[in-house]
Amino acid sequence: MTGATRRLNLIPMAAAGKPPRRWVRWGPFEIASVLLLLITAAMIFYPLATIFWRAFFVDGTHSLAEMLATVSQPHILAVFGNTFVVAGASSLLALLIGSAFAWLIERTDARTGLASELLPLVPLLVPQISGVIGWVILLSPQAGMANAVIRWAAGWFGIEFQTGPINLFSYTGLISVMTLYLVPYVYLTVSAALQNLNPSLEEASRTCGASPWRTLRRVTLPAIWPAIVNAGIIVLIFAISLFSVPIVIGTSAGIDVLSVTIYRLLYNHPPQTDLAVVLSLAMMIIVQVALLAQLLITRSSRHAVIGGKGTAPSRIPLGRWRWAARSAVGAYLLATAVIPLVALLIVSLQPFWTTHINWGLLDLANYRYVLYENEMTSQALLNSIGLGIVGATVGMIAAAVLVLFARSASPRTQMAVDGTTAFPATLPHTVVAVSMVLAFTGGWLNLYGTMLILLLANLVLVVPQAVRSAQSAMAQVGAELIEAAHMARSKSFKTFRRVVLPLMLPGLMAGWVILFVHISGELTASALLSGTNNPVVGLVLLDLWENGSFPQLSAIALIMTLLDAAVVMTVLYLVRRRLRSLG
Repeated sequence: MTGATRRLNLIPMAAAGKPPRRWVRWGPFEIASVLLLLITAAMIFYPLATIFWRAFFVDGTHSLAEMLATVSQPHILAVFGNTFVVAGASSLLALLIGSAFAWLIERTDARTGLASELLPLVPLLVPQISGVIGWVILLSPQAGMANAVIRWAAGWFGIEFQTGPINLFSYTGLISVMTLYLVPYVYLTVSAALQNLNPSLEEASRTCGASPWRTLRRVTLPAIWPAIVNAGIIVLIFAISLFSVPIVIGTSAGIDVLSVTIYRLLYNHPPQTDLAVVLSLAMMIIVQVALLAQLLITRSSRHAVIGGKGTAPSRIPLGRWRWAARSAVGAYLLATAVIPLVALLIVSLQPFWTTHINWGLLDLANYRYVLYENEMTSQALLNSIGLGIVGATVGMIAAAVLVLFARSASPRTQMAVDGTTAFPATLPHTVVAVSMVLAFTGGWLNLYGTMLILLLANLVLVVPQAVRSAQSAMAQVGAELIEAAHMARSKSFKTFRRVVLPLMLPGLMAGWVILFVHISGELTASALLSGTNNPVVGLVLLDLWENGSFPQLSAIALIMTLLDAAVVMTVLYLVRRRLRSLG
């Protein structure tokens, strides 16, 4: 073995018939990476351990039997029933719609270039709470603007409605709005599977005379079945822990679900912390059981495994249905982003929420109040944007370091990095927030009321997405460049800063955008961890909603959406400029 080879971080020690072993030369970068991994693990597992400790060993529930007795109370069983119905129905609908969009865009001529790929993802760039409140303004049975238009139009035909006719505050309304905001997660998963699927068998099936629908049923669906199951489990986890839609629509409809019930238990007077802990633990168990079911289904089912992308698939002509398919995608964009934001804009310009718009009274008074006159709302906007920028930056840098370290480490270390960073994806957001409340409020480490506790909670929530984005960016960096840097005796820190990071930057910034939008508009952690000393937009929106201050609520929701869009567009512009400079 030559001296130059010894200087590599990755040294293949190949024996006959055995895979090469990886050896890491331990320097400052590797030590810092291990410390970062340990800190990440502590942020994830220490709060969860606190939940188990509180559930089984501290005052309250001490045994499994007592826990079962607690959750067997009639009103708690009703909450579980509501959660299963709402989460199950919305997940199934989202799976059908998202998979259909993915197939239409990836396999048919309904695609219209890059715009088609981006349209189903636009709702991810709009704070979810803004869209939900927009739909309440439109379809509230009494004061909903869309309902008012429908009642006016029906009056021309002699049909009179006292309220409605569409009641958003119902099971149907709750499930429908939840479905809208779950579709992008299905679309991302299924479209990625279709992109990676070699289309040769599909084309062979059509060449043999099979119709597109028979090919879809007999070839395409069996091949991507694991991805479909995975997408279903992902949206089920999101649906179980979703907070923004149930707190706004479900509360008004009298439909209690687990995420909102846990929030109420912690912040009602007096707080029922023990019951909140038990329900959080039950929620986590439900999710882990769902993940186990996913593993069993994908292992036991028969599905095609097709390697390689192959040639680009020929598009299936939809004929007269092409414009219907494109219209469906466009209608989805209108329903999740455009129409709710227009409703928010109209209400934010009114002195009070009413269906009878007096155009002469529209002004910017609510915006002045939110930005200048109310210190808490203006501070919440600054805190949310700052938290999003800091959290996204810290998250992506940490993810890049861990991914580079794992790339040159042993298989066991790789497994430790992958397992630790992926685990939070299996946890409902409510469980993460409750665990942070228990671990970091009171005692020797009291972070309640600080921005740090919000930062820690959000970093835990986004670490799986950050690592996936960093892995995708790292895949674009050739291993020979890193090896060449080590051959030139470049230290690991210098290699990371001068070689790896610049090449990963476009991919990292794409991940940064997703993290920023998620953190700045996150509601679950905000509702449980934010207070008057560390207000963020999520908490302010909840307070304004519960106090009935709808014009001010609409104004701050719209301002937050515009600020998010401005930051995202700026970052995307800088990334595009960086790519042009590299090209």
